[in-house]
Amino acid sequence: MSGTTRSKIYLADKWLVAIAVSLGMLMSLMDATIVNVAVPKMQHDFGASIHDVQWVVTIYMITQAAVIPTAPYLASKFGAKRAYVWTLVAFLLGSILCGFAWNLPTLILFRLIQGIGGGILLPLVMTLQYQAFAPHERGVATSVIGIPMQFAPVIGPALGGYLVSTFGWQWAFFINIPLGIIAITVAQKVLRHTPSQLRTRFDLPGFFTAVLGSVTLLYAISAITSGDSSLKNIVLFLAGIFIIFTFIIIELRTLKRGQIPLLNLRRFHDRTFAFSTIALVFSSFIMFGLLFLIPIYLQNLHGETALNAGLIQMGQALAVIVILPVAGRLSDRIGPRSVVIVGLIILGGTAALMMTLALQTPIWIIIGILVLLGSSFGLSQQIPVAAMSRIDKEEHQEVSNGSTLITVLRAVAAPMGVAILSSIVQARSMYYMDTLSAQGVRGAQLQQQSSLLAMHQSFLVAGILGLLAMLAMFFVPKRTKNMQEQTESAAMVEVLK
Repeated sequence: MSGTTRSKIYLADKWLVAIAVSLGMLMSLMDATIVNVAVPKMQHDFGASIHDVQWVVTIYMITQAAVIPTAPYLASKFGAKRAYVWTLVAFLLGSILCGFAWNLPTLILFRLIQGIGGGILLPLVMTLQYQAFAPHERGVATSVIGIPMQFAPVIGPALGGYLVSTFGWQWAFFINIPLGIIAITVAQKVLRHTPSQLRTRFDLPGFFTAVLGSVTLLYAISAITSGDSSLKNIVLFLAGIFIIFTFIIIELRTLKRGQIPLLNLRRFHDRTFAFSTIALVFSSFIMFGLLFLIPIYLQNLHGETALNAGLIQMGQALAVIVILPVAGRLSDRIGPRSVVIVGLIILGGTAALMMTLALQTPIWIIIGILVLLGSSFGLSQQIPVAAMSRIDKEEHQEVSNGSTLITVLRAVAAPMGVAILSSIVQARSMYYMDTLSAQGVRGAQLQQQSSLLAMHQSFLVAGILGLLAMLAMFFVPKRTKNMQEQTESAAMVEVLK
C-alpha cells in the first residue's frame, strides 16, 4: 500500500478514532458518578458501615493508580489498539461481575478487576488520540474527546439515581454492558492495528513496591483514622512508609543505570511542578472525599431518594461545565496560579459552609453550596496546567513524564480522600452517639444527628486541606516559562528599536 493511500485512510478515520475513544471514556467516567449515587443503597442492602462500603469506591481507585503507569509499556508491547480493546473487555467483565456480586467482599474483589480496565483505559485514550491526529489538529481533537468529561458528570448522577431507585444498585454496573459492547465493537472496526515495539524491560520492582506501599499505607491510614490504632495497624503504617521510600530508591537507581523507570521522579526538581502537585494531591483528596460523602448526606440524612439526590448533584456538575472554559481562558491570559488560588479559596469557604448543613436544610441552600463546590472544582482543575507550565511542548519525554506523575498522584490522592474522610465519619459518629445518648437523644434521631456531626468534622478537615493547598500554590512562581520568554522577547525588540 502506498504512502498516499495510507494518508487518505488516516485522514478519513481520525474522527472515527475520536468517537471510539470517547465512548470508552464516557463509560468509565459515567461509572464513577453512578456508583457514588449507589453507595447508600449498597450500605443498606449489605448492612455495612460507611467505613466498609467505602472500599467499593476506594479499591477501584487504588487499582487505577497502580495500573496507570503500565499503559505506555502495554501500548508498546502489544500495540495501542489491542491494549485498548483488552482494557475495555476487562472493564466490561468487571462490571458484569460487580452486578452479580452476592456480598460486599465479592463486590470489592470484582471492582478490583473493573479497576484494571478503567485505570489503563484513560492514558490509552491519549495515546490513540496522538496517533490519529497531526500535531496541529490535537487541540480540536482534545476538545472533542473532552465532551464526555463534561457530559458524564451531568447525566451520571440523574441516570444513576433513576436506575438505583427503580432496579437496585446492581444497575449501576449493568448499565455498562450495552455501553461496553458498543465501545468494543466500534474500537475493533475503527482503530488500526499498530505493531509492537522493542522497549526496555518493564520496571517490575518499581511496580511491585509502588502497589504494595500504596495499598499498605492506605489500609493503615484508613484503619487508624476510623479509631483502630492497634499495634498491627501502626506497624502496617510504618511498613507502608518504608516500602514507599524503597520505591523511590529503586526508581532513582533505575534512572542512574540509564533504564526507563516506572515513574521519573526527577521532575520534582522543578519548584513549579513540585508545589503544584502538592496542591493537586490536597485538592484531589478533598474533591473525591466530598463527592463520596455528599450522596450519603442527601440520601441517609436528608431523606432524598437516589433519583432526587442525583438531580440535586447536577447543580455541581453544571457549575463545573460552565466554569471550566472560563478558567481555561483566564489561565491562558493571566497564568494558572491566580486562577487556582481563587478556586482553592472558594473550596475552603465552601467546605466551611458545608458544616452548616442540617437534617432539614432547604434544598435551594444545598444546591447553592454544591454550585459553589463545582465552581471551585472547575477553577482548581487548572492545577495540572500550572504544574506543566515550565515544560515546552517540544520536550516530549518531559511532557510524558510530567503527565504520568500528575495522573498517578491524582489517582493515589483520590482513594486516600474517600478512605480517610469516610473513616473520620465512622469514628466520630460513634463518639457523638455516646455523647448525644447521654443527653437523652434516642432512636433514629440519635443515629442521624451523630452521623451529621461526624460529617461536619470531615468537612472541617477538607477545609483545612484546601487552605494548605492554597498555601502550596503561593510557592509557585507567578510567571510561567512561556510568559517569561515572551516578556524577554518583547524587551529585546524594544532595545533593538
